[in-house]
Amino acid sequence: MLRLMFEFLTRRHAAPAETPLSEVRFTREDLFVLLGGCDTSMLANGEYTIDFDQLERRGTDPWRRDMAARLSPTGLVDAEGTPSDELAEALYPLNKPGIAVNDAPRPQRRGERERRTVSAVFYDGSATAIRALPGRRAGFRLVPLAEGDWDAEYRSLVSCPPLRNHPSGMLRFAKSDNRIGESIAGGDAAWLNEHFSVPTSDAAGMEEFVAAVRANDPSLSKMRWFVVSDYRGCDFEMSLGFSIPQMNAPGFAKRTSLVFPEYGVAFSDAWAKPSPHSEPADFAAVEFLSEGTLLDFLLKPYPYPRELRDSERG
Repeated sequence: MLRLMFEFLTRRHAAPAETPLSEVRFTREDLFVLLGGCDTSMLANGEYTIDFDQLERRGTDPWRRDMAARLSPTGLVDAEGTPSDELAEALYPLNKPGIAVNDAPRPQRRGERERRTVSAVFYDGSATAIRALPGRRAGFRLVPLAEGDWDAEYRSLVSCPPLRNHPSGMLRFAKSDNRIGESIAGGDAAWLNEHFSVPTSDAAGMEEFVAAVRANDPSLSKMRWFVVSDYRGCDFEMSLGFSIPQMNAPGFAKRTSLVFPEYGVAFSDAWAKPSPHSEPADFAAVEFLSEGTLLDFLLKPYPYPRELRDSERG
């Protein structure tokens, strides 16, 4: 029932597409029209990629006409640009307040090089990834993820091996510190154990992990970098006539995770509100992942740690 509330699903045509969705290239403008604004991760369209002057002068009608002319022969849209059932289902999570998973950080200023290649949004039991094609204006492909097989399909998009679970589970929080990354690369397990107050029973696990990485992957080439933003509960801005994602929910949380799939270990630099009415604050986490898949880990947000909040009060 929730899907019927959205305009792009109100006039659908169910004829099978003549061109597979996996082969269709979408431009930024196509996706802006089809989504009614920005995608949740702002990979295709965000504040640094939208031509606001052109949008104000001409609106989206020229983009819609161009999109309909190019894509209607594929069967994915009709002559007016209304998406087919297949395309509408793929689009569904991409402009919603779900959990967004990116394979690199989002640019923070206009002109900064875009390093992301895959952005996936998980919402209401649906998941779709936007994949950037090589080249400055090469466009994007949409990749719906089949429920029940999200992990394997997502990992194939980002070329990540399966997560090998750690023999023991552990989750420790600490203050953010640039020396965390330096200590991983430099093999300083003692500093990591001290900074995260790792229990004696788990200290050997940290030492073994750091020693193995230093011996087998000193350049950290097997490490995978993910940025996770939890938009659940956020209200996206619509005052300009199109959707712009906002981080305005009390429970909004974000983290950059450095994952070592071969060892089942992840370090995160996270950001969340210590209380509903406070300003967000940074913190760090280390986790030995003893169960679950890569996506099980990525789709599990970190709220601000109670132990850090209590220590700051005390």
